[in-house]
Amino acid sequence: MSNCHNCGKSILFGGRKLDGRTYCGAPCAHTHNLWQAADRVPTHVLQQFIEQWRQGPCPKCKQKNGPIDVHQAHRVHSFVLMTQWHTRRHISCRSCGRKAQIGSALYSAALGWWGLPWGLLVTPVQIARNIAGLAAPAKERASPEFERVVRRQLAERQLQVEQGAP
Repeated sequence: MSNCHNCGKSILFGGRKLDGRTYCGAPCAHTHNLWQAADRVPTHVLQQFIEQWRQGPCPKCKQKNGPIDVHQAHRVHSFVLMTQWHTRRHISCRSCGRKAQIGSALYSAALGWWGLPWGLLVTPVQIARNIAGLAAPAKERASPEFERVVRRQLAERQLQVEQGAP
């Protein structure tokens, strides 16, 4: 099993391979040129923007509550024979990331148990993943996920400049 290079979804069957990258479908495969441009971003430029954006205001609360990074909140909801679970990634300060994790843990605790058999199995896992995220120490360095976000945004800007967009 592999993951989509663009959106991170798990790919059980199929997918599309381009230059060693796997995409879940055509919409994500259309981002291939963007990821090629992202690979060309010089490391020193990337590091400069990572530090600048990490020390800036939080995109969620607009305050400077500490370094910005990617925080994951895990959810599950069920209804009889249907269970769905997913992970939401938030670019925010630690405080906003923790609020999202607490909210997702409470959401899962209330709505995750009601499906058989997956609701009963996945709900404790998702709640535990949120608790582990809450208990994790603050990151001294930017996560690889945050570096990917910054790299992609820099590549988007570069492609817009090359195409003559303002």
